Amino acid sequence: DLQAVQSYGFRGEALASISSVSRFEMISSEDDEGEGWKIAMDGKTIVDASPAPHARGTTVRVRDLFFNTPARKRFLKSDLTERRRILETVLSFALISPELDVHYTEDDKPVLDLIPGSSWKDRVSAILGATTMKHMVKASLDSGDVRVHGFISLPTYTRANRNHQFLFINRRLVREKTMMRAIQQAYRSVIPAKRFPVIVLSLELPFDEIDVNVHPTKLEVRIRKERQVFDAVHRAIKQALSGRTESALGVRYSRDDGDQLTAAKRAGMPAYLSEMPSTSAGAKEPVPVDAYRHRVRDAYGSYLGREVRGAHDGPQLGLKTETKSPATDTAEDEVKGKLTSEESLFWQFNNAYIFIQVRGGIVVIDQHAAHERIIFDTSKKRLADEIPVTQQILFPIPLELSLAELSVFNESKSIFVKLGFHLEPFGGTSILVRGYPQGVKNWSEGRLLQRIFDDIVQERFPGESHADKIIASYSCRSAIKAGQKLSIDEMRDLADQLFAVENPYSCPHGRPTIRRLTLEEIGSWFHRR
Repeated sequence: DLQAVQSYGFRGEALASISSVSRFEMISSEDDEGEGWKIAMDGKTIVDASPAPHARGTTVRVRDLFFNTPARKRFLKSDLTERRRILETVLSFALISPELDVHYTEDDKPVLDLIPGSSWKDRVSAILGATTMKHMVKASLDSGDVRVHGFISLPTYTRANRNHQFLFINRRLVREKTMMRAIQQAYRSVIPAKRFPVIVLSLELPFDEIDVNVHPTKLEVRIRKERQVFDAVHRAIKQALSGRTESALGVRYSRDDGDQLTAAKRAGMPAYLSEMPSTSAGAKEPVPVDAYRHRVRDAYGSYLGREVRGAHDGPQLGLKTETKSPATDTAEDEVKGKLTSEESLFWQFNNAYIFIQVRGGIVVIDQHAAHERIIFDTSKKRLADEIPVTQQILFPIPLELSLAELSVFNESKSIFVKLGFHLEPFGGTSILVRGYPQGVKNWSEGRLLQRIFDDIVQERFPGESHADKIIASYSCRSAIKAGQKLSIDEMRDLADQLFAVENPYSCPHGRPTIRRLTLEEIGSWFHRR
């Protein structure tokens, strides 16, 4: 019944389209005796159609995609990007189907090996990571025909984008605006701007209340009772954040909640999480709702405090560059000479721009863009010379990555080594950080590296090569920020280092780093010329 589709759906023409642009093979059997049939195609040509042994079910193999349509093949992204998209698709099915075996390999190397778990929580933890799961709470609500259940992160644990938000309607992954708006509203007053919670949320409603055929990929759907869905999602999240739910999650657990909390305490779970009430039989009396509200508020305040302090760490000005030989560009020589040979007055405006008084005018430098250019050019030189400069960490830091981020790590280990990072696998989706590039000031206990991984996964930075994209992200994330106060010596060092690089006039994104105002230009503002 097309008015109440209960399956994921299948467009009959899809296999025909795929087989026409690939080397294609499908073997299928509908009985338990192992008797099946095979069809093989090269493009639109059938090369084999014959009986073949196969267990009940269907196996489809697609090789050399677009081998006969090079124009379309040219529009494919990099291998890393295409692999990430495939992985995201596999994860979306694995996340909502804990009852299924899911095995995924790349180049004969296992990436994902999930066995049926005893609970949905186990499956979510296996994919998002145990560390992330420690910062999440259950969200659950039954409201008429609408049921909401899942896991949401506390305000103390957020990410820089929505990449870690998984929304399902009737076990179908969606990008549904009503649910996204409800999530945004529920978190509006408890997390900073431009930060996003980790969300795994499943919505169940009558199949005839949703239209899944409004978009070919079925990621976009249309809900008939949007207001009811909005209210249910919003209330479920608000109640979970305040420490109370109207119903249990309704999934099985391998251990009772009390054992899980005891194990969580041993693993170092924050106190305000480990004291959450248990839903198992014989659980202790729930802690009052006000107590949870205070704990969440206090944790959120400490989170903001860390962020503010991190934003004002001392600037990274320790990167050394070789002095550039005298240039033939007279304009560049003129500015250099005035910066290095004359007594100039440095001052900082709005903790973002450096003003330098020189003979005949004023030079203005954007401190973030300038430092970004310095780090970018220095890092490019490090890659070319293959001479990493690493600052070792006394106590190595384990970082848990998402599967997409782990894929970036595996593809890019040699690049990170040349930049000065000392990283190694640490089991599962974790890596161990033993060192980072010398001179980095805003390391922030590994957050810098996590932001770089996130940038690469999201393809935020353009570049001619994969290495350039990593360097661009590293340069932006490790550069001093607008809002950081600099001393006179730091401003002078920044200017000196900027004019030692090959292209001091723009950052890696193409934004200008420096502008000069002459006395004549300033005088014209006041009609003196």
